[in-house]
Amino acid sequence: MKQVQITVPYEKTEAVFDFVIDALGINNVTKMNTDNAHILQFRITDGQANEAIEKLKSRGVGVEFGFIDILDLKATLPRESEEISDTKIQRDATLAVEEIYESVQKQASLSFDFIAFSILAAAMAGFGLIQNNITVIVASMLLSPLMGPMLGVALGYVVRDRALFIKGTRNELISLGLSFAVGIVMALMLPILIVGTPANFVQGVVDNFQAEPMVITEITRRGGFSAIDVGVAIISGPAVAVSVTRGDMSSLVGVAISAALMPPAVNAALMMMLGAIYASADIAIIGVGSLLLLAMNIILIDVAAIVMFRIKKLTPLANRSATWTAVTQFTKTRSESLYHKPKAAEARFTPAPTTEGRAVTTKIEDEEPEEENNG
Repeated sequence: MKQVQITVPYEKTEAVFDFVIDALGINNVTKMNTDNAHILQFRITDGQANEAIEKLKSRGVGVEFGFIDILDLKATLPRESEEISDTKIQRDATLAVEEIYESVQKQASLSFDFIAFSILAAAMAGFGLIQNNITVIVASMLLSPLMGPMLGVALGYVVRDRALFIKGTRNELISLGLSFAVGIVMALMLPILIVGTPANFVQGVVDNFQAEPMVITEITRRGGFSAIDVGVAIISGPAVAVSVTRGDMSSLVGVAISAALMPPAVNAALMMMLGAIYASADIAIIGVGSLLLLAMNIILIDVAAIVMFRIKKLTPLANRSATWTAVTQFTKTRSESLYHKPKAAEARFTPAPTTEGRAVTTKIEDEEPEEENNG
């Protein structure tokens, strides 16, 4: 359940009120009068919110004039009777596009926490790869913040917000760059991180990779991609898009695991660096395969998310027009009613006559408009 609050200028109140009642079919509208605006409030179900907001914007509310505020209601009393569900399946987004935008923008923003999680997730992924420990790798997937910028890229493209698209792309590259840096550092620190000699570790990876059939480890598993990996990426994109449009961010945990973006990034840098240090072409091939797996995941997840956003009918954001009018620019007169505003008195500037030796004075007089004499 949501509460929609519309703040409108006095001159627009009657038109907006009638539109909410007649076009939107909402009866529980509360009208409040403030010093510089009128406020209309009503409750609406989550499924109807997006359509109602889009219709209000199409009439200029929040675009040409006034404000629209959307508030989440945890509960409302008395409880409304349950309606019989329609046979038509609702595929529109549960949240308004502005709500989705704000949520994704926060996830895609660059912050200290974003950088810290990128480094920590990459380090944990590196430890899991070296130890061949799936539990540690799954933990790194949960810490990884890469999904936020990817959503920013997809949503920015759909709603035609160039700033969000660029922000998502930039922060995604920053997180990947940090992941690559951690992988390189761990390759240099390999003598400290493992028991035995690094040459034996590298040779063991090569033997597993060249074995027939190949011995699957957490490193060799990410040495390339198959049709199954493509399918996982294609499914992950729509899944994360649906979860965002529903406001259910908890399902991102499962999607983050299936997408597995962080381990391939670290594996690519780790293997290519080890291949360069120990002059092993096979190790370098594993690193290149991990890099291709990472690129495939990113591209397919973004494309699939864009398609799902389109299916959920997300539209471009409505920016304020050049003629947007704030409610504070309207002044209420004492005789004004809630719906009708009488003709206001005109303020006229009357200069005082100039006289030598006297200061020039001015005054502003409010004069009532003269009524026409029909007699």
